[in-house]
Amino acid sequence: MAVVLAAALLTGCGSSDGGQPQSTAPADNGVAALAPNEALQRATTAVKNAKSYHLVGDIVDDGQKMTLDLKVTGSDLGGRVSTNEGTIELLSTGGQQYIRPDETFWTKNTGAKASGEIVKMMGDKWAKVSTKDDLSQLFSIANVDELLKPDGTLTKGEAKEFDGVKTIGLVDGDKSGTLYIATTGEPYPIRLEGGQDADGQVTFSEFGATFDDVKAPAEDQVIDFEQLKSRT
Repeated sequence: MAVVLAAALLTGCGSSDGGQPQSTAPADNGVAALAPNEALQRATTAVKNAKSYHLVGDIVDDGQKMTLDLKVTGSDLGGRVSTNEGTIELLSTGGQQYIRPDETFWTKNTGAKASGEIVKMMGDKWAKVSTKDDLSQLFSIANVDELLKPDGTLTKGEAKEFDGVKTIGLVDGDKSGTLYIATTGEPYPIRLEGGQDADGQVTFSEFGATFDDVKAPAEDQVIDFEQLKSRT
């Protein structure tokens, strides 16, 4: 009986291809063979279908370097953006946008006296920002359509591997950067690197993740941004 059971278990563990082990590596997704614009479209669609992702890195916007760490889930967003003007925490949920700048930001933008009043008034609260306010533009940084949109003609670049993920590069014709797209599994954008005319790099990760920290603040933790602006 023991011999029969052992034989049955061994048979059950065998593969259907004559005992050869099955590969667990992600299959080639075909983007490396596509024209650059087609590959970009596949990557854009893939990240949109994932619904959520995490962006970390540096980008240059209008000559100013920005360090970002942002989690995107659907139309909601949470994280922070830092420049030489200071650091601003961003939160967008249910169509409402909130910011929580640090003291450096307030000092450089409102002066020492006004910033002291604002910092005291805010404490750890979030400032609710209208979509018509200039600072609302910060929330578009993680927009995939804009982030991945090339400025010039795309050409196929070299293949690279990042943390075990094989990718193919798409080089922007105006030398502003290279986007690396996964060539196995889902064709996600993995890294965006600056080129000759733009420094920095941004990495994409945690596709499809649930970000519990991207949620609306309690009502008693919110102050209207217009109240703060009246102190400047």
